[in-house]
Amino acid sequence: MSSTSETAPVTVGTAGHIDHGKTLLVERLTGMRADRPHEQERGMTIDIGYAEMRAPDGRRIGFVDLPGHERFIRNMVAGATGIDLALLVVAADDGVMPQTREHVEILGLLGIREGIVVLNKVDLVDEETRLLAIEELRDFLQGSSLAAAPILPVSAATGDGVDALRAAILERIAALSTRQEGGCFFLPVQRTFAAAGFGCIVTGVPSAGSVRVGDELELLPSGRRARVRTVEIYHEAAEEARAGHRTALNLAGIRHDEAGRGMAVAAPGVFSASRHVAARLRLLPSVRKPLKHALRVRFLTGTLEEMAAVYLPEGSALEPGRESLVEIRAIVPVVARDGDAFILRAENSTETLGGGRIVRTLPGPLGRKDPALRALLERWARALDDPRERLRVAVAESPGATVGELAVRCRLAPEAAERILEAMRQMGEVTLLAGGGVAPEASVRAATDAARAALEVLHGENPLLEMLPLANLRDRAGLGDALLAAALERLGGIVVVAAREVRLAAHAVRVDAGMTRAAQAILESLREGRFAPPEPETLPSATGLSAQEVKGALTLLLDRGAVRRIDPGHLYPKEILDEGIRLLHSVAKQRGSFEPLEAKTVFGGISRKWLIPLLEHYDRIGATRRDGNSRIVTRRGETMAQGGIDAK
Repeated sequence: MSSTSETAPVTVGTAGHIDHGKTLLVERLTGMRADRPHEQERGMTIDIGYAEMRAPDGRRIGFVDLPGHERFIRNMVAGATGIDLALLVVAADDGVMPQTREHVEILGLLGIREGIVVLNKVDLVDEETRLLAIEELRDFLQGSSLAAAPILPVSAATGDGVDALRAAILERIAALSTRQEGGCFFLPVQRTFAAAGFGCIVTGVPSAGSVRVGDELELLPSGRRARVRTVEIYHEAAEEARAGHRTALNLAGIRHDEAGRGMAVAAPGVFSASRHVAARLRLLPSVRKPLKHALRVRFLTGTLEEMAAVYLPEGSALEPGRESLVEIRAIVPVVARDGDAFILRAENSTETLGGGRIVRTLPGPLGRKDPALRALLERWARALDDPRERLRVAVAESPGATVGELAVRCRLAPEAAERILEAMRQMGEVTLLAGGGVAPEASVRAATDAARAALEVLHGENPLLEMLPLANLRDRAGLGDALLAAALERLGGIVVVAAREVRLAAHAVRVDAGMTRAAQAILESLREGRFAPPEPETLPSATGLSAQEVKGALTLLLDRGAVRRIDPGHLYPKEILDEGIRLLHSVAKQRGSFEPLEAKTVFGGISRKWLIPLLEHYDRIGATRRDGNSRIVTRRGETMAQGGIDAK
């Protein structure tokens, strides 16, 4: 689902109060009626209307005609999402009206900065009124996202000024930056219906990525998979639809009544539904009172509208005009795309409260006790418009993640993520790990230094251990498995790794004569006890050694395998354990198995205190296996009895 190199599509959207002439203006510009027959009969735009024209360079220009009545703000927001250029239409005879104000606020919250202000119906007013209307508009737009927009007088009814407006639109469009490439396909569903002989049709404007005939998509939040049978853009058959195209998809695998406005069709396995959405919220300066923690609101993003509550990570309220990271907690799981705009309206739908951009869906509540997560989300919010920065944040968050995992996390097509990461590798920013993962180069260098320092400390603390468990090194250095593996690879010949153990290559166990005598004394004491050796805590009195001498000598014996610890309270010389399995094997030869009492006899009549741990040890290493009240010697046990396998 990658993008092509053709000229990127552009979407122009109308905004403004009801009956200010938006629909007729679109018809004048494009030659197409955007409203439906029943809307024409009522003389009111209720839902989103569409039209199109082509720029001289071949670029597709889609027009979205948005309803102006306050009752249809939900439809206005659904259509305004993804607009590249706004046409704010104000009637010269009415001037600025309530929905003019609300639509300008919504355009600003949706991040729409490019626009043209159309002073329509100038044929109905004299020159003085027209000039006053322009001045009123300039004053009204001060401080808004359209403050720098040109104001053009037009009469959609007579056609006066329409050519100049069309030229201005083309000029502004030529200067627009193209949409980012490489995103994963995401289309908020605006309409769905069944077409005879085709099945399910979904329509909308993709906010990211591209889709081709034959691709598999996922309907969200249900998770149902569907295959794309046919693609149309602007009512024409096509092989591919891209972000910004007015798109219709014929989907095989789902029924039309399974999809609807507020859902999305998207690249499979990338997006997921959640009740918890982290977002950057800006409260409008015009709202009448602060937004309280846990306030119930209407949450609108893409074509979705759902009831939710706003949770503040800090404080009890957000003041008008202020901005904050928040959690929007919906009453049901919703699908929200990182970077998409959203709007919050009052629970009773009478007022727009604020809006901003989706930062990330969360697996659970944001909470107030995780400043590290909040700091990560703030960094992610700053990276929304930069795929390279998003990957940089994701790699730092999850060092060792694969390219595929990072692509999903950053909502990028795998080939786009791979291309960016390779450029970052060449610049020395990231390192590709042996297992296919990616890590920040600075993190790998720091991990390498930490691993070497930790090894030196551990050897100092355990001078009689030739090798150290990798788990001990990981914990002491504070590294995850991926960074530890990368660090050991970087250390190369400086370290020796065997199985799950590690040491510095320069490390050598140095045993003096005193340590040798102590180790021999312990070994002799354990041998004398045979199958009932002294317990570890009694060894100082049994050998005449100090507790410190016993600890050091035992470390040496255990590391070299001369002594085995079968459980915390029992130590056995290796040769005694080897002898034990030979004795059990000889007993079992008589009838194929042996009873615990028989084992007790051949072990010299030891008590259960020693017998049970010994038998369980042989079971654990696979030398014996319980069979009811008896035990049998396994093939592994037979081999051990013949000296073929070390009885660890």
